[in-house]
Amino acid sequence: MADRAADLRMELAGLLSQHEPTLREYERTDLLQLEQRCAWRPGSRPTRPEPMVVAFLNLFDRAEQEELTDRTLAAGTVDALRREFRAQIARETV
Repeated sequence: MADRAADLRMELAGLLSQHEPTLREYERTDLLQLEQRCAWRPGSRPTRPEPMVVAFLNLFDRAEQEELTDRTLAAGTVDALRREFRAQIARETV
């Protein structure tokens, strides 16, 4: 379980390093607000998200599946990923 959580953290770090440096202020704010509203969840997502948003959605979808359904991640792993995501995205908006 710890190895898989570490893999997901590395994947998140990779996505952030790929996309975060080029985010415009409004994109950063939109991403942060989407995550804070739990808009990653089915039913409350953007209709046609940008490919970057899709990449984050896919990561969080897989992590939730593994934690909640497959039980291959320790409880709280997804919450920890979300906190890391928020911290990285929010640090530039302040």
